[in-house]
Amino acid sequence: MTEQEFDYIMAIRRNEDVSSFNKDTVLSCTKAGWVKNNKVTADGMDALAPYKVDNAIIMAAGRSRRCMPLSNYLPKGLFEIKGDTMVERQIKQLHDAGIKQIILVVGYLKERYYEMAKKYPELIVIDNTEWEEKNNMSSLYAAKDYLKASYVCCSDNWFAHNVYRDYVYDSYYGCLYSDEFCNEYCVKGLDNRGYMTEVKKGGEKSWYTIGEAFFSKSFSEKFVDLMVKEYYDPEMKYMLWDDFQIKHITELLMKIKRYDDSECKEFDTTDDILQFYPNFKEFIEQFFQEDELINSTQRISYLSNYSDTKQYSVVATEQLTGRMHVNENLFGPSPKCLDVLHNAVNEDLYLYDLTREDELAIEVSKMTEIPIDSIFIHSGSSDVIKTIMTIVLNKDDIVLISDPAWNYYKSVCELRHAKAAYYNVVPGKDSYEFDMKNLLSEAKRVKPRIIVITTPHNPTGAVISRNDLEKVIKENPTSLVIVDEAYLGLSTVTYDAKFLLNSYNNVVFCRTFSKLYGLAGIRMGYGLCNPMAKQVFKLDLNPFRVSNIGRKVCIAALQDKTYYSNLTNTIIKIKDNFISEINKIKGIKAYKSAANFIFIHFNENLGESDKEIDVQVLKDYLSENGYLTRLWTEGSHLSMRITVAPQPDMDKVLGLIKEFVNK
Repeated sequence: MTEQEFDYIMAIRRNEDVSSFNKDTVLSCTKAGWVKNNKVTADGMDALAPYKVDNAIIMAAGRSRRCMPLSNYLPKGLFEIKGDTMVERQIKQLHDAGIKQIILVVGYLKERYYEMAKKYPELIVIDNTEWEEKNNMSSLYAAKDYLKASYVCCSDNWFAHNVYRDYVYDSYYGCLYSDEFCNEYCVKGLDNRGYMTEVKKGGEKSWYTIGEAFFSKSFSEKFVDLMVKEYYDPEMKYMLWDDFQIKHITELLMKIKRYDDSECKEFDTTDDILQFYPNFKEFIEQFFQEDELINSTQRISYLSNYSDTKQYSVVATEQLTGRMHVNENLFGPSPKCLDVLHNAVNEDLYLYDLTREDELAIEVSKMTEIPIDSIFIHSGSSDVIKTIMTIVLNKDDIVLISDPAWNYYKSVCELRHAKAAYYNVVPGKDSYEFDMKNLLSEAKRVKPRIIVITTPHNPTGAVISRNDLEKVIKENPTSLVIVDEAYLGLSTVTYDAKFLLNSYNNVVFCRTFSKLYGLAGIRMGYGLCNPMAKQVFKLDLNPFRVSNIGRKVCIAALQDKTYYSNLTNTIIKIKDNFISEINKIKGIKAYKSAANFIFIHFNENLGESDKEIDVQVLKDYLSENGYLTRLWTEGSHLSMRITVAPQPDMDKVLGLIKEFVNK
């Protein structure tokens, strides 16, 4: 069935004017037996069956910060316009169109939606547990099992008339036209079949995407397959589904459905709603009828400039064993650290430490041979990094970060309204390597305010050589080079921080007690920098020193050199043995690592008859057997990062991987 024939049959079904259809279309539908006496026949309905809509998914999980202060207490989808909330208006329109299965994906203030859902017994409500840390791709991931021939709707759309149909010919996205520049996703090109070929953010004299979308069954199958493969890519955290479709625009073929301004509305702010429906002011006033509530919401309205900023967050984990996904030291700290806690006294709890010298800084100074006036203690290296970026970055500054990288760096950039650029860390023969040519050329091109060097590198375990590190520092004198050494000490790799600090004033080293020292729960770290920089960074530090007991525990760790020397040797031995053994499995490649984790590629050097390993299913299989791991996306491939654990656990994981591959 052609699209013209489909449109003709649907027009007949809906008793619409069909005079504009050409004679050939009318004749072909009549000859096929789909239409008779200006009515759709049973054969016609059978011909329509492949285009039947299965369901609709309404995404309603987001925070809607641009609608503060109202959205602090009510999700935007439940704002009432012309007698109905936006979500309920869509639910009713979908029901009227004959679409009975509706999936509502909720997150922020989900209890409000639970209450509303009581009116609609057939409504399926799904929790998006990742709504705070990811964009709306996480809502479609949560609803992936329902994606078939599906409408994909946003909770903040409002349609003047019912735009939904029970049969749809092909995948599309609703669009409006703008003569003037608009900062929306603008369609820049269509092929001769009407499919989008280019979509860019921002444009004029173009159609831009808005309103509902429709995914055909074949579109949904491709979308879900690609989404599952790439879901653990750090960039997916920030993606709208629009970005994902644009990324795969040659595979995820989508047409546009043209609306005029009066038909389709999308409300980003309460001001947008008020311009369209001035009586919305009454709804707001009624909602905030108590003066105390009104005043409290006005006090936090200034937060609206953070409307598009997302907080970095880790995956919630309840289990205490098999935690091979967050790079904790699974061997534990020196027993002398626990002795400090056992011997704690009341003064450790109720007194501020106001002594002239910081004993932990003194101990770090002894170990590093770096003066105390170049050392500042903080609550973990993540806070060291955040303090530095808070002090140094201005709006629209560039921070040069590795690809792949720990996504926390980008999160802090966005908090400061700065922008991230990337250099490459790439696979070599046996280990990953810093692409120095690319790093230096990108630094020259973007002129970053900050360059972040993570060494040993997360997630690959790569290290930058001393000479290359100095080259980055030396060739970028106007950039601050942050050297994140969270995994220092878990291999034989060392750096002469003292020499670099004495030679250059644009470098800072960030270290933690969480990794080698096994004190993640204590939350302690420190920075090394020149004395002048320290005086500025101190402006962002708490006026009182961090945890008295925590610093005493860290001193005990630094003094127990024998325990940690033996621990490093144990981790290296277990790690190297695991890499050697797993590399014997066909199709799997584990890379050498200078950290306490191993980065693994799959499906390399397979023959035509060899079966590919489904990495997502493998991750789930390990999880079902008690071991949590982390996936990363590189291009179209999923990689796995596994934290080094005591030998029995590594043996078990190796056995499970072999078992899975051999099935």
